[in-house]
Order: sequence, then structure tokens, then C-alpha cells
Amino acid sequence: MKRFVRKSISIGGTWIGARYIYRELLFPFFFSIGVVTFVLLANFLIKSVDRLLGKGLPGSVIFEFLYLNLAWIIAMSVPMAVLVASLMAYGRLAEDNEITAMRASGISFLTILGPGIVFGFFVAVFMVFFHNNILPDFNHKARLLSGDIYRKRPGLNIEPGYFMDDIPDYSIYVKEKSGEHLRKITIYNKDSQSVQTTIYADSGYLEIDGNTVLFTLYSGEIHELDIGNLQDYRRTDFRKHRIAIPVDNLMLERRDSARRGDREMTIGMMRANVKKYAGERDKILEKMQKLVKTEIDTTGALEIKEIKKIIEYRKEQNLTNLPKKEADIENRRLNSLYTRLQGEANLAFSYQKQVNKYQVEIHKKYSIPFACIVFIIIGAPLGVMTRRGGIAVAATLSILFFLVYYVFLIGGEELADMVIIPPFWAMWTPNILLMLIGIYLIYYAMWEQKTVDFSRLLKFFRKKIKRQALKTLKT
Repeated sequence: MKRFVRKSISIGGTWIGARYIYRELLFPFFFSIGVVTFVLLANFLIKSVDRLLGKGLPGSVIFEFLYLNLAWIIAMSVPMAVLVASLMAYGRLAEDNEITAMRASGISFLTILGPGIVFGFFVAVFMVFFHNNILPDFNHKARLLSGDIYRKRPGLNIEPGYFMDDIPDYSIYVKEKSGEHLRKITIYNKDSQSVQTTIYADSGYLEIDGNTVLFTLYSGEIHELDIGNLQDYRRTDFRKHRIAIPVDNLMLERRDSARRGDREMTIGMMRANVKKYAGERDKILEKMQKLVKTEIDTTGALEIKEIKKIIEYRKEQNLTNLPKKEADIENRRLNSLYTRLQGEANLAFSYQKQVNKYQVEIHKKYSIPFACIVFIIIGAPLGVMTRRGGIAVAATLSILFFLVYYVFLIGGEELADMVIIPPFWAMWTPNILLMLIGIYLIYYAMWEQKTVDFSRLLKFFRKKIKRQALKTLKT
């Protein structure tokens, strides 16, 4: 530790000290990415089991499905990993009194914090690139593959001794099965309501060719009975008989689509959409302004509530000043005008919602990466205050702050989508609030220099986790 301090304060030694802190940050950063990604991926896999099992999907498709969904998981895990890394790195330095030694040697806390902020900055720059260039394509391909998997019919699962009804209009019973070879086969054809067809075979096998199921049967009989005329009965013996049954979506059909959702677009694509929808909105507002000016002879009242008040006032004036017949005609015209303006206002509002939706995603591509810097500003002083470099404290505090961050982020996104608050404030408010908390923590760490005990918080979380685990085991 003393050798490190001497190097840190020697000529050119500041860079050596920075490299030392970078090394302290790297291992917990990558370790945290691995752990958080594994937890989120396992949770996603559990939720997707019902969608994947029973579809007869090859392992390569399942692997591709998980791989494509890994992008949004990494987008979530990296900011949290930065927070865990800063808590562990600076907590370890404080626990071993290296922070105290550096500050005693004249190195300010802000200087010690500098390498962490630089580290967070480079991670944030990479995440902006990731959010804009990698994540949209992965989200697009994941959505298409998910739709293809959903449309695919379950794989044919023939169990001896049970009827199989997976093929439409057919019911199949097999007494014995060895691989693809079947024995004692009964096939009921329910395709026709006028003729009942039943096929019996001593043996046979099943093949799948594209979206067609092929049965090759040996030594059997075909029984056909006319439901309308029970005396019309036919029986046909065969040595070999083949049945081809077309089944839609039996095989996984990969489809492509040029249409993309807002989370599947780059910033450039979304800005083009913002420009398009904002232009449509402005055209409607301009049209409304002209209507208001020409029809009710007023300007500046574009709010639909204000227009309604003006129209109601005009209707009252008409009833007072005009003969009843003329007043009724004029008021019907005003009612028709208000209905038209209300429709135009609703259309303009829908365009504004589209504008907000894309602006939210544009800001999100910057605000979430910027959270990496904010989490350094929070994590470093917290680590110094706790003086604990272990994973337990770091993970607990990280989960706490991360939950707060995402609650504000998701809440802000919903409010912006409903055109209640501007997209900028919706996406940047969590960063601003946590930044203010981080600045206070830096001030506290610089001047108070007191150790904060989070043992009670840890005990609380451990109890909650144990209770949840017991509930899960009981269910």
C-alpha cells in the first residue's frame, strides 16, 4: 500500500494510480456482468420454456433464440455491473485503508474518483454504440424468430397406447412404437362429415416432408361408411398404403419483415419518423387554426377546450340575438364544426403520441448509457463510506438503487407515451435524481469521513430472500 501511495504522488505517478484503480474496477465489472446476465437469462429461459418445449425445435434454433435475446439482457446488466464494480473497488480500497493513505498523502477524493468516472465514461460511450447499432437488429431478429416459433405447430409426439390429435381432422392410435416404426395402427379420418373413414394397419412408419406428414402402412384395411346411408359400406385390403396429410406450420418457417418497432430502430430511423409524424401533426394544427379563424372568426384558440367554450358562448348568443329557426341552423353548423375540430384534435394527439414514443426511445439510447457514469458517482462514495469490498454489500445496494432507477425510468416512459410529460424529462429525471444523490454522497465522503453500517439493511434483504425462497418451495 505504501509503495502504491509513493508511486501515486510521484512525478507522473498519477497515471500509475489511475491504472491501479482501473484494475480494481475491471474484475468486479466483468464478474458482475456474468452473474447478472446469467440470472436474467435464466429467468427469461424459465418464462420461455412453455413457448419452446413441445414444438420439436432443433437445438440450433433454441440457441439462436437465447442468443438474440441476450442483447437486451446485456443492455440491462452492464449499468448494474458498473454500480457493483464501483462499490466493490472503492469499498475494497477503503477497507484496506488505501483511500485513507492516499488522502493523507495529499490526493483529494475527487482525484481518486477521477479514474472511476473515466471508466464509466468509456463504458457509456460503448453502450451508446451498442444501443444504437447492435441492440435494434438483435431485437428485430428476436421478435421475428419469436413469432415464427409461436406460429409453428407442436411437434408430432406419438405415445403408444394413447390417441394423438395433433394433426387436424385426424385421430391416430398406435399400440407399439420403436423409433419411427409403428405397430397396430388405427387412423380415424374426421375430414368428411358424410363419410366415416377408418384405417387399420399391422405396421408402418411416419415421415415428415416439409409441411406434409407421410404415413407408410403395411398389411391393413380401409373401412368407409356413408353416414347418410349406413348400408353403403366399403372395405379395402392393402399390402402397402401411403397417406399424405398436409399440415400448416409444421416446420419452422423463417420469415422476414421490413417493418420495425420503436425498439428495433436506430436513432437515425427514429428521427426520420419523428420528423414525419411531427409534420403530419403540424399540418393538422394549421388546418384547425384556419378553420377556427374562418368559421368562428377568432385566432389563437387552438386548445379544444377553449374552442368548445367559444362555440358554447356563440350558441347562447345565437339563441338570444337570432330568430329561432336561424339560431337552430347556425347552432347545428357550430356543432358540426366542433365535431370536426374534435376529430382533427384527436388525430393530432395520436400523431403527438407517436412523436413522443420515438423521442422516448431516442433519449433512452443516451440516458441508460449515461447511467454508467451516474452509478460510478453513487458507487464510489458509497463504497468508501461502507468500507466493505465484498459482493454482499455491493449487490444489495446495487439492487436497491437499480430498482429505484428503473421504477422512475419505466414510470417516466409511460407518462411520456401518454403525452403527460416531455420525453426528455421522462428519460433523464432518474439520472438527474441519482446524480444529485451521488453529489451529496461525494460531499459526505469528502468531509464527514464516517463509516456507514449497512448490516441491518443486509439482514432485512436476507430475511426477505429466505421468505421468498420458502414460499417458492412450498408452492
